[in-house]
Amino acid sequence: MLQKTFSIYNNEMEGCRLFIEAGKKHMACWCKDAETGALKGFELFQFEVDEKTGINDVLGEIRLYSKLLNRGINPEAITIETEEAMAVPQALYSDGYGEGYLGLLFGDSLTPSKVSSQPVGEQVVVSRQYNDQEQALNSHFRNPAFSHKFGLLLKKYGNDAAAGSTGNRIYLIFYTSHFILTAFKNNNLQIMRSISYSTSEDALYSIMQVCSQYDMPHSDTIIIASGLIDTASNLYNTLYSYLEHFTLESNEEQAFDAPGFSDYPAHYFLPFLYE
Repeated sequence: MLQKTFSIYNNEMEGCRLFIEAGKKHMACWCKDAETGALKGFELFQFEVDEKTGINDVLGEIRLYSKLLNRGINPEAITIETEEAMAVPQALYSDGYGEGYLGLLFGDSLTPSKVSSQPVGEQVVVSRQYNDQEQALNSHFRNPAFSHKFGLLLKKYGNDAAAGSTGNRIYLIFYTSHFILTAFKNNNLQIMRSISYSTSEDALYSIMQVCSQYDMPHSDTIIIASGLIDTASNLYNTLYSYLEHFTLESNEEQAFDAPGFSDYPAHYFLPFLYE
């Protein structure tokens, strides 16, 4: 079943750059102004893949309903957002051992896949790229350039540190049933993980467990959230009530250039602006 959650467009999108994020249960498409970088169009599709409906079938259906994918331009980049990924310090990483790292954390892959490695600063993002997803994306787009979401986030958070962010920080990016948690202690990466949750208590427990495990008391740790978290939701109220320095990501720049974006809080879309 395919559901289109967001469809926001500027009337003028000529010359825009197209980007895609592909997850196991979602695909986001967005267009950015080539000069200003402002977001001028955004679509989010959510879906379920089963034995009868494969990922290639889903992508074909998305193309039928996507205004952005039917503009005749190829995506500049495709971001893969999958849970079987981790950041390994460059000093500890060795080529050929990626599957071993992933196996220790996630066990053997239950889906045919290959290991991808992406150096980012002092880290290497190691992830499993599912064969069926990659084949489907290659069949629908011309020579796509793939990168993992973790790599883009590490670049963004590294820029935050360079801009003067200090102390203990935890970044959270929420999707419908999981979130990406990235924790820095004194600007040193401690953990980067995709975490599933079904209740607000699940999410809170996972966050507080990380705080405890890495000696980052939530009383003096800034926790910044973005993505699909509604301020009227039980999830938001729970995290806001128990986490002393919990806040939503904000952006003072003119990041959006389409009337429909003003109907939603900016933090919904900010995770898709990173390059």
